Amino acid sequence: MKILSCRDLGGPCDAPIEGESFEEVGGRSREHVMEQIGLGDSAHQEAVDRMMNASPTEQASMMAEYERRFAEAPEA
Repeated sequence: MKILSCRDLGGPCDAPIEGESFEEVGGRSREHVMEQIGLGDSAHQEAVDRMMNASPTEQASMMAEYERRFAEAPEA
């Protein structure tokens, strides 16, 4: 299992996001972000807006960076 922070995955906070695979971490990250948005957290909404407003090339670059961070994270 690996643990990254919301910030490691493009978000605004240091909440831990854990999972066995990049896909699992991604799903848990989305759940966290949606929960925070549901609580009215504008910083998490801004992070979503940045991703959604990025070009496909920029989105792919962001995802590649997040996947690299996952790959380099130590096993917990």
